[in-house]
Amino acid sequence: MKKSRFFMITAMAGLLFTSCSDDDNDAPFAPGVGISVSGDTFSEAEGTIVLTFTTTEAFAADVVLTYEVSGSATSGEDFGALPGTLTLAMGETSTTLELALNDDDEVESGEAIIITLTAVDGGTDFIGSANSVTLTLTDNDSFPFENGILVLHEGNFGAGNASISFVSNDLTSIQNGIFKSVNEVDVWGDTAQSMTFNGAMAYIVVNNSQKIEVIDRYTFESVATIGGPSESNLLNPRYMAIANGKGYVTNWGDGFNPDDDFIAVIDLENNTVESTIAVAEGPERILANENTIYVAHQGGFGQNNIVSVIDAVTNMVTTTITVADRPNSMQLINDELWVLSGGNPAWTGNETAGQLDKVNTTSNTVETTLTFAQTEHPGFLSLDGDNLYYYMSGSIFSMGMTDTALPTTADITNLNFYDMSINEGRLFGVDAKDFLSNGSLEVYDLGDNSLLTSEEVSIIPTAVYFNGDFDF
Repeated sequence: MKKSRFFMITAMAGLLFTSCSDDDNDAPFAPGVGISVSGDTFSEAEGTIVLTFTTTEAFAADVVLTYEVSGSATSGEDFGALPGTLTLAMGETSTTLELALNDDDEVESGEAIIITLTAVDGGTDFIGSANSVTLTLTDNDSFPFENGILVLHEGNFGAGNASISFVSNDLTSIQNGIFKSVNEVDVWGDTAQSMTFNGAMAYIVVNNSQKIEVIDRYTFESVATIGGPSESNLLNPRYMAIANGKGYVTNWGDGFNPDDDFIAVIDLENNTVESTIAVAEGPERILANENTIYVAHQGGFGQNNIVSVIDAVTNMVTTTITVADRPNSMQLINDELWVLSGGNPAWTGNETAGQLDKVNTTSNTVETTLTFAQTEHPGFLSLDGDNLYYYMSGSIFSMGMTDTALPTTADITNLNFYDMSINEGRLFGVDAKDFLSNGSLEVYDLGDNSLLTSEEVSIIPTAVYFNGDFDF
């Protein structure tokens, strides 16, 4: 033992024995040094964290406290480097250590700083039980396109001017053409059809370019391209769903050939088409329920009236469900699949009524059918809480899932939607206008059906997607 520590301990022991009462049960005790802090979670923007080293009894001489810094946070990057020692002055019962945090621009997950007292004046005699603290640093940064609304634009067929806009959640900021600006390209796709999320990735199905653009959904940086005009593994691709760790993409094939339609199965690890599943004509919207896939066959260039059921483990069509002509949208609610069919329009020369079917997904049978008038052709089936919404003849209609009849009165009228989505009590509709000039995004509050905003976006907006917080 060092002489200084010997004399300090001896002096402390004498002090403590002298201060004891005459009670024979009282015993001398040594001071214990511990660490404390005002909280356990701190934002990197807080600047400085103050840690307090406290002793239960003052020392008779200056004491050097030695501590160790560990954890997932990086010294010199996430916080200022620490010297590893500090002095507790003679007669004092506490001293403080300031930990300076670095507020950088990098988006990071939570990181830990662990500070552990390892020695008091070179030894462990006076280390108390509260000898370590763990601090969690949280990031105050976000990715540029996190937590907002993405508007996908077809652009003009053959012009290669597909685009994507980002709208802030508070609807106050709009950035058009974000794929082009982030990846510094002038032209990237002809006729963007749809977009699907899987983890941090987004898959943009680009119909007339016969490809899928894979991007980071939060930064919009390009990751990969699947297919392309010179390849044959995608042909008129439409929509995508994720099941059993794979991507499933509907393809019309040659629109004039009713026998070459298929589902492309995408290996999401290496971004390639690994196989195809032959299906009936016109596979359009696709929806996954765990390892079961439902495909609505709207008909491609013709008409169809079925929903195919595919086992994502065997990649085989297990059955088909007959609904009405041209099923255009689906919603899955618990074990019920709601399928909305538009019916054949008048221009086909064989006009048929629209229809709403409720399918039992256990038996894959239609349990309930609600039929529209022959001249009524609904679309864009959407869900908000316990209510279903659809668009028809320039109006929005809503109904409860237990209703036994279709609504007769519209909630919102005088619309011109090309598509719509619902999120957290708000209706987001896109208006393609004249299909030559910029379209608009219309947002309604479904609480009172009032228009919240109408914002100009780009050419032929075709769908709205909601990009939430990044999950590390």
